[in-house]
Amino acid sequence: MKSKFKNLGNLCCLLMFLFVVSCANGIDDNERFSGGVTNAQLESPEINENCFSTLLHLDGSESVKITWPVVYGAGGYLFNLSIVDDPSNPVILVKDSIVDGCSVIFDKLEDTKYQVSVKALGNDNLNNKEATSATVYAYSTLVPAVTIPEGTDIAEYIMANLQSSTQEQGFELLAGKTYTLNGLVDFDLNTVTFRGDKTNRPTVIVGPSGGLMTQGGLKVKFINFDCTEMTQIGILTLSGTPSETISTTTLGYIADGANQSGYVIENPVIFQECNFKNLKNSFLYGNAKNWSLRDFRITDCIVQLDNSGSNPVINLQGASNGLIKELKIKNSTFYNLSDNSSAYFIRYSNSSNAQPKKIFGNSGNSSTFDISYNTFSKTMNGKDFANNLANTNTLVFNVHHNIFYDTYRLNKLLSSQGKIYTEGNTIFGVLKTVDSSDTTKKDASGNYYAILEDPQFVGPINTAFDLSQDNGGVNFTPAGPVALKYKSGDPRWYGE
Repeated sequence: MKSKFKNLGNLCCLLMFLFVVSCANGIDDNERFSGGVTNAQLESPEINENCFSTLLHLDGSESVKITWPVVYGAGGYLFNLSIVDDPSNPVILVKDSIVDGCSVIFDKLEDTKYQVSVKALGNDNLNNKEATSATVYAYSTLVPAVTIPEGTDIAEYIMANLQSSTQEQGFELLAGKTYTLNGLVDFDLNTVTFRGDKTNRPTVIVGPSGGLMTQGGLKVKFINFDCTEMTQIGILTLSGTPSETISTTTLGYIADGANQSGYVIENPVIFQECNFKNLKNSFLYGNAKNWSLRDFRITDCIVQLDNSGSNPVINLQGASNGLIKELKIKNSTFYNLSDNSSAYFIRYSNSSNAQPKKIFGNSGNSSTFDISYNTFSKTMNGKDFANNLANTNTLVFNVHHNIFYDTYRLNKLLSSQGKIYTEGNTIFGVLKTVDSSDTTKKDASGNYYAILEDPQFVGPINTAFDLSQDNGGVNFTPAGPVALKYKSGDPRWYGE
């Protein structure tokens, strides 16, 4: 499916400023950059990967600094910068800007391909002519990756080429191509990025035994998954043989006050801009082991379920402890084709042992649920939204601007002792009447947990996701006035 170019926000407001590097101090500009070069045909500066560096800011954002060699005798440089994720539709960030120096700083966007152009300008005073052409360089913030050949089974290829390493590795699928995943890919302790193409996602046909497994960091991006034939419990399963190198004892959490024997995936596990068709069981499965994750995220995804069984979407049940310390679900749509009175959306194993202190110790005694700007439909419509979560004042629930349609008992997610923020949620029952607690309880700011409203989706909403169409052939655009007022739900349905 060819996806539309993702909205990058207010590009016109993108921080981009020119940072002039003086090449000497106390010298006249003409003398400084002439180097004795006169009456010459200039050439543009050479640019390579060593010209780029990353600057980290206090707020956690990053910038890119490009520095090129001085071209002596030049009257400055003509600088251009574009995003070329879709080469046929470049996004121009800087056009024909004259730089009186040899360095530029611009915002660093994740997973982005840039085209940088620098041209040496002439200097009339020195009778030097501008370069006949610019130096053009392709700069990317994507993790370097090995390309999996078309027609190759993903499990076979990755298991044959995965390196045991402490450095992040990448595997990339070709744009718009179709692959099979007929086995379980075990990334083990390795930190891996597994991605497709941002503007033309490849499709992965998951076989009965196919799936992903990890006990390290994992980022899955820009891929469509057809799970129609999959019989594994989770599209992502946590390892059945956890390494003692990541136990709560080895990581020092027991010494810091934790009291549970378990295992912690410290690096982020992220699903970003992926679509899933006919997922019959869990999205995340803890394999009935004592697993906790420090950082788990699902962002900008559409997950179409066909789940009528007992496996939760986020499934850490069957063990004696475990939790997700930082859970983020944002700008996504989850919808189920089946009625379900057996499974929760999220379920831990043991409420008491899901207290963050018991796994992460005194220094890590907090947990945040950031669930915002999502559309949930029939997930699940006959069972509580959550089960076995801890009830402690160290939990934070930022659950806001969501649409919960044909979804039951949102209040079971929201710990009565936790810090709760719930502005802009709507809820509506079809299979079951909405639980009164969902629409009468309020957060500390006076926002109801949710406002009762039929979102009046444009539709269709009860059809299998079509991977060949933009947004899968479904339409969850709401017409309900409360949803429209708050812009609740997945932003894609508003054309954002």
